[in-house]
This record gives sequence, structure tokens and C-alpha cells, in this order.
Amino acid sequence: MSILTENYIVKNVRAYPVLREKFMAYMKGVKNLPEGFRENKLFHDYLKVRRNNPEKRVSQSEYMIFGFYNLSTGEQKKYLTDVEATRLMRPYNNDSEPYLKSKATFLKNFTRFIHRGWLYVPKASYEEFCDFLHKYRIIALKPQYSSWGIGFFKLTEEEFASKEDPKEFYQKLCEGRYLAEEFVQSCKELAAFHPSSLNTLRVITFRNGDRFEVFGGGLRVGNNGLCVDNAHGGGIFCEIDPESGKIITDGLDEYSNSYVTHPMTGVPFKGMQIPRWKEVVELCKEASKELPCLRVVGWDVAILEDGTLELIEGNHSPGMNIVQAPAKHGVYERFSSMLLDYYGEPDQYVTKQSA
Repeated sequence: MSILTENYIVKNVRAYPVLREKFMAYMKGVKNLPEGFRENKLFHDYLKVRRNNPEKRVSQSEYMIFGFYNLSTGEQKKYLTDVEATRLMRPYNNDSEPYLKSKATFLKNFTRFIHRGWLYVPKASYEEFCDFLHKYRIIALKPQYSSWGIGFFKLTEEEFASKEDPKEFYQKLCEGRYLAEEFVQSCKELAAFHPSSLNTLRVITFRNGDRFEVFGGGLRVGNNGLCVDNAHGGGIFCEIDPESGKIITDGLDEYSNSYVTHPMTGVPFKGMQIPRWKEVVELCKEASKELPCLRVVGWDVAILEDGTLELIEGNHSPGMNIVQAPAKHGVYERFSSMLLDYYGEPDQYVTKQSA
């Protein structure tokens, strides 16, 4: 046995208990197991999928929401995991990362698409923060570089005033590099799914000069009374037909639980027409022209109570789960082909960045 083979075996033996613990913790959120499977059988099949697809780095969630337990290795290859998507996009999108990853930088660069008030807390005095909170009464707070809704919470003026030490709380926000935003709410059509959260549209676009195309889209709604709509925060997502703006699938959550209607409100997903869809697409098209380095972007757009279209953020490395999992159709070939068609070989961008 070579030292390389031996190291590979040792690495996998050591990883086994960690993977098993994570998998079993994840499975607690799965309401119905696939027919013919128990947790242990699923776990061992998951290990086989990882062995057969080492380049995909399949997560527990991807294994379940893509339905890999029922697919051949060839069919599994058709899906695009988050790791693969990031690797494919990185050469093309490296230049856009500084403008999109930082929430404060994003807000500064896309001001004409943003109507909500905002404040970067570390750059504001205590008095300025208090004035901002008093002006809007309710604000959303999120870490400057967070994703997946991690660290997000809502704060009212009354809650802040009741803090034992408001100044100390403000200091913690500064240390955590929090961004404060006016708390906005969805239009009645999208709020109907889950009124407690701002329910947003994810629109994935390609642009190169005058060429522009919507690769795919989806709706994300909150659940369980939480303020976030992100799947990692318990939200539900479904796919939208880019041409018509209609929802074409049932809802799905991170644990592969499927929903014909929202579990809290009973509002059906499939068949709903997204309001002002053509205008949403046009907004994303205009936003993609704002900087020359914007190539592939996952835009998050909200339709507010008064009908205003609001750009929430842009993602330089958008996940593809929302355009694959609900309808169970992989996009690996289409996505990789479009990258080459729109932008050519990735090596030319790597050379420019390292020069």
C-alpha cells in the first residue's frame, strides 16, 4: 500500500464519525424519509455518493434536496453543487467580489436601485444610531459580511430602550460590524405566504456587454414566524419560470420537505404569477450594467408594500439549489456551457488577476 493510499484511508476513517454526527443532526429536520430508506441506509448511501463524486463535495442538504438516493452516478453528475458552482464562477467573478460581498459597499454602488434607509453602525456615533432607529422605529440588523441570514435580527425602538445598557449594545453592534437598515415589508401578494418575513425574488443573470440573460429565478419565503426568508434560516423556496414569471414548482425547504401550500398560511406555491416580473427582470438588467466587472450575479429583489421594486443585494457566487432542487433538474451542463459561451475560457481571467 502506498503512502498516498494509506493517507486517503486514514483521512476517511477519521472523517467518518464527524460526517455521521452531522448527517444524523441534519436528518432531524427531515419529516418523511424516502421510501425504502432508514437513517442508517441513507447515511451509507450518502458516503457512497461522496466517494463517487469527490469533486462535488456534496452536502447533506444537497444529497437530500436533489434526491441523490434515487439517482445513478451519471444522473448525479448533472447537478451543480455549491462547491462546484463557486469553483466555476470564481475566475469570472473575482473582480466583482469586493463590490458585492460587502453589504455597505454594495449599497453605496447601487444607490439608484435602493430606496430604504441604511446606516453602517461602526461609522456612526451612538447619537446617529439612536436618531436612525427613532426615524424608522423598526430596523433590520445584519453583519456586514454575513450570508444565509446568519446574524440577522429585527430591532424596535422600544426593545432598544429597554436594554439594560443601550450604549453597550450599540458597541457590540460596532464590534460585530453590523449594518442597520430600514425594516421593509413585502407587497400583499408575496406577504400572503408568510407576513413576518421580507419574501424576496432570486434572479440569476449573465451579462457581457449588450448580451443579457436570466439563467433562472426563484421565490424565497420565510417560515415559522421568523424574519428571514433564507432556506438556511428555515425558509421555503420554489422555482420561477424566467419567461413568464410564474412559479412552476411546489415549495421545498433545506431538509427536502415539500410543500404544496405554505404550512402556516395555506397559500399555494405552484401557478402563482409573480407581480411585475418583467420590471423585476429589467431592474436586474440595469443593475448588471452598473459595474463592468459584473458577469454572473444572483440578485435579491423585493417588491415592497407600495409596489416599489427594491434591490436587496447582489451575490457574486449564487447557489444554484433554487433552480435545481424544487423541479429536480440539474443545470451543470447548461451553466458551464453558458459560462464558456458568454465569457470564454476562464484562464484569461486568472492571468489578468494575477498580473
